[in-house]
Amino acid sequence: MSDRLTTSGRPVPSPDADLGYLFRLAHQRFRALLDAELEDLGMSAQDYGILSVFGARPELSTSELARISQVRRQTMHTSVLSLEAAGLVERSARNQRVVLVRPTDRGRTCLAAATRRVRMVEHAALAGLSGEGERTVRAWLASLAAMTISPNMTGAGRKEKS
Repeated sequence: MSDRLTTSGRPVPSPDADLGYLFRLAHQRFRALLDAELEDLGMSAQDYGILSVFGARPELSTSELARISQVRRQTMHTSVLSLEAAGLVERSARNQRVVLVRPTDRGRTCLAAATRRVRMVEHAALAGLSGEGERTVRAWLASLAAMTISPNMTGAGRKEKS
């Protein structure tokens, strides 16, 4: 994972830039770093995200995976077929309408290796922060991810009209 996390050759955005812009750039860069680290395992960041869901439940339907991953069912179906072709998951019909998906032994092995690499990328992304700083970032991201209402609904960020 040598120099892939450095910013050399990349313009560094101003911390005063629009927050949405900074989020998009950070997400794109983080995702690209994950993809680069997982490439030789034959996985992408998206594949890792799908496989990591199985840490909490041993098998799920494509619809459940889509709901958890917040993508359309058709998108998840395509991803599951790709993971199945790579030998990382297997499908079995529960009935005529529900097909369950679960990781194969190879999928679990790849997930374990991928998780180690993902943790390395996370560690590098948090480098330079104190323990308290890291906890603050994690808590803030978790609270942002848990937002269920628009900021306009709470009155936060409203500007007075004159």
